[in-house]
Amino acid sequence: MTHPATICAALVGNMVALLSGAGADPAAIERTLGFGLDRLTDPDEQLPLRHLARLERESPQLTDDPAIALHLAAQCRGDGGDVGIVGHLAAHSRTVGDGIHQVVRYANLLGTGISLTLRRRDPTAELVYGRTDPDLATVQGVEMALAETVMTLRQLAGGVFDPVIARFRHPPPAYVAEYRVVFGDAARFGQTEDSVTFPSTVLDLPSPRAQPYVGRVLTEHANALLERADAAGPYRRRVQESILHQLPHGPAGVDRTARALGMSRQTLYRRLKDEGTSFQALLDDIRRRSAARYLAEPGHALSDVAFLLGFSDYSAFHRAVRRWFGVSPHTYRQQSR
Repeated sequence: MTHPATICAALVGNMVALLSGAGADPAAIERTLGFGLDRLTDPDEQLPLRHLARLERESPQLTDDPAIALHLAAQCRGDGGDVGIVGHLAAHSRTVGDGIHQVVRYANLLGTGISLTLRRRDPTAELVYGRTDPDLATVQGVEMALAETVMTLRQLAGGVFDPVIARFRHPPPAYVAEYRVVFGDAARFGQTEDSVTFPSTVLDLPSPRAQPYVGRVLTEHANALLERADAAGPYRRRVQESILHQLPHGPAGVDRTARALGMSRQTLYRRLKDEGTSFQALLDDIRRRSAARYLAEPGHALSDVAFLLGFSDYSAFHRAVRRWFGVSPHTYRQQSR
């Protein structure tokens, strides 16, 4: 049974509003999305992520601006627009760090296609962004996510914040100079993950709009929504997220994944079987999709692609590519170009 990755309508609505403000034709936006904008009235409704991914990919053409995602993010006010229950909950958290933890905790309400990880390693902290379906990852989506994160943290820190480093998996684009508007000289390309590293002291700053009572009410509502989502949500998404985080650091194993999800190997096997899939099938599918994307990007050497997919040696990667696509990695790259 296939469960498509989803995204909350609030994030789609924000993108629509930003593109409209940048001169995109609303009728063209509707055609790109494949549905009418009146479908975005409930910010917490879940929509297939493929609609947002298509809109992101087409945004440069809709606005005649190849760096539109960076330009829109540079206008970020720090309030996130109509962000749904998760955004409001983060805004009413006690500190900036508490707010980010809330977003990570309730990421399932933002959509099953979003993967967020916060790591604190004083004196720095790191926010990692990803999507559970590699086919639905877009350069514009990553640019928006990381640039808006930096702009928001900069405003919360009173303008003194600067990222230590902003990592992007994609190679440098033709408009790489535009990255300096948001990231200064901190942008790095061809990395193993999409993330922003910043001073951890920012996490301890008080949230300027926090109202404890409102926060408690929103938490109760978010918990109710999360219980409903978890009751219907697939475990395969959580397993996919874990695999994606593991791959750049070595082979993704079922035992390591089970520990990360707080369950036994047997429980993990059983729950995936109930959803009509298996750990090996998910691992193979993610590697295949990621391989197709990496091999199409000239910024990654073939040996680097093998490493990013968690293969212990190049020959195993070579055999896998032949099994997936019927040709060698080198031939597939040539055909992709």
